[in-house]
Amino acid sequence: MLRGLPTMRVLIGLVLISPCVAAQVHDKSPDCASPEIVLQRYVDAIGGDAVRHIQSRAMTTRESNNFRGRTEHYVYKFKWKAPDKVSAGSTPYLFNTLPISYPNGTFIFDGQDWSNFDRRRSRNEERDPPGQRELKHKYLYNEDPEFLEFRVLSDPLIIARAKELYARLEVDPDSTQTTSTETSGLCILRAHGIDQWRYQRDDLLYFDARSGFLKTWKIQAGLPPHKTYVQFQFRDYRPVGTIKFPFYVYFDFYDATFRYTEVVQDKPLADSEFLEKPARP
Repeated sequence: MLRGLPTMRVLIGLVLISPCVAAQVHDKSPDCASPEIVLQRYVDAIGGDAVRHIQSRAMTTRESNNFRGRTEHYVYKFKWKAPDKVSAGSTPYLFNTLPISYPNGTFIFDGQDWSNFDRRRSRNEERDPPGQRELKHKYLYNEDPEFLEFRVLSDPLIIARAKELYARLEVDPDSTQTTSTETSGLCILRAHGIDQWRYQRDDLLYFDARSGFLKTWKIQAGLPPHKTYVQFQFRDYRPVGTIKFPFYVYFDFYDATFRYTEVVQDKPLADSEFLEKPARP
């Protein structure tokens, strides 16, 4: 009889402890509990505060696309200088096989306006009212598809500054639907901002819940009620110095795949590299 007492004490102890354990498990925040948790995990995954201190970047990519059913290949040279200056130059492939030496053209974004392919100031910028043009360029998701592509490709870590891009972020309910094969293992944020016509926009950010990396950025296109999305996919994160950089980016609008072959962080870039030439007479 006495030998049964320790067993009884263990059982009683487990009964008393188990509610506490359950409470601790219940109190533990899930991976997708808040936008702050999801974004901080992403920033930590790509390098922490070091990401926010990068001032410039020079990149080379090999691109292939199947826009309108025709396969094309290019080599792109991107330059980016904080906060948002961009140079995007391309070189085509001869017979889609070998890259040739002459440039196909270079577009410049000086932080306020885009140039033509010859780096000259574009009169196309003057077509839009100043307020609409300002919103297109201040928030890159409002850009036309080609310039949107250039800005994301030149700064694919820009979501580290998501709170500067969007007025409000919230966890999408689908993040908690563990039974969905499409959203399993993902944290999804809904990002609310304003488009160039001052309508509210609703973009989607998909993060890997385990690694923290951004996987897909769906950007709303079109006008209500004809809402649709274009999307970027980010893969193959690799170390570049102290940060992790996605060496694979896909843009579905052009069915274009970009694979980076060289990425140099904080390469000295003069402001003159982002200056437009005067428009032609």
